[in-house]
Amino acid sequence: MNILVTGAAGFIGTALVRALRARHPGAALTAFDLAPGPGDAAPARTGDIADPGVAAGLIEAGTTHVFHLASLVSGGAEADFERGMRVNLDATHALLEAARRRGRAPVFVFASSIAVYGAAPDGALPAEITDATPALPQLSYGAHKLACEILINDYSRRGFVDGRSLRLPTVMVRPGAANTAVSGWASAIVREPLAGRDYACPVGPETSMACISLARTVDAFVHAGGLPADALGPDRTTLLTGIPVTAREMLDAVRRLGAGRALGTVRFAPDPALQAIMDRLPRAVRSERAARLGFAPSADIDEIVAGHLAAQAPS
Repeated sequence: MNILVTGAAGFIGTALVRALRARHPGAALTAFDLAPGPGDAAPARTGDIADPGVAAGLIEAGTTHVFHLASLVSGGAEADFERGMRVNLDATHALLEAARRRGRAPVFVFASSIAVYGAAPDGALPAEITDATPALPQLSYGAHKLACEILINDYSRRGFVDGRSLRLPTVMVRPGAANTAVSGWASAIVREPLAGRDYACPVGPETSMACISLARTVDAFVHAGGLPADALGPDRTTLLTGIPVTAREMLDAVRRLGAGRALGTVRFAPDPALQAIMDRLPRAVRSERAARLGFAPSADIDEIVAGHLAAQAPS
């Protein structure tokens, strides 16, 4: 195996690189990101994937697997339309084109998002997103992801890559400082009080997110990379199930599992602009296709919070 991981210094990318190295110790692995990451998962190569020629130069003649996670997430893509296009759409196209020219048809695993969904034409948001829910992005980030899914389907149909796209729910719990994702509060409402820091949550307590743990997400990427093409069919996109959890339920889980710790205080101080975006996004996600293909969801919010606590414990 000759593996490329883009976005390798990110929250998911760091964990994925470690998992791939553990499961495929003999594989050549190129980890790429904008800047170095932590310790043993530090990218071997750094650069701006939006710069001309950078993405194309990452695909080698012997590349067998690509895990493409690099992106400018939702809030960032809304704030900077041109960079969002270059990072999210143009760079993905450049990777696909490089794979086509190399002629090796690598397995191409793409990190998509449930941001491809939004309000229906009548303005109503389904109570639950399923495999049958049509994609109708309400953010540029979601539009970029949907466009890339379509490209990956077509490049797979033509035999240029062996693609598979995963539509990710909100992945928890992101460590460190929040990124520009509009869903960043969902990690912060767990991370900050458990670290003893006070937090002003910018959404109301009944705001709901469709969530999945980091561990389940990494398992999903590894599993997707090993699935046979004929199990996927012509549509290479799979929606991953995300359990519905409200901000209040997240905080309750923190208080249960963090009992005995010096917890920070959480208060709800909704930001109208962010709340309006959150109110247009999916609240629950259920995929029968993912279950058939062997992708496992998180069991509940306690599993997610417990996983975060275990990851933060001294080794």
